[in-house]
Amino acid sequence: MTDRISADRVLTGAERSRADNAAGEREGYRALSYVIAGPLAYGGLGWVGDHFLGTQFLLPLGLVLGLGLSVYMIIKRYGAVR
Repeated sequence: MTDRISADRVLTGAERSRADNAAGEREGYRALSYVIAGPLAYGGLGWVGDHFLGTQFLLPLGLVLGLGLSVYMIIKRYGAVR
């Protein structure tokens, strides 16, 4: 009877480990989407601004600003636990 109980605990531990790994993957993909979406969105706004205003500095500014905001959002969401 004790062998069966320990086997159930091992199975539960393995399932818990898989669930933790899946949660970690989701958080990683979410952070990656922030890094991609920030420069894409703000770079796109900069490109549109450059196109209509005839300037050449808004696209690089939008890319840098978007990346900076993405890093800020990642730190804010996944920062160190207090």
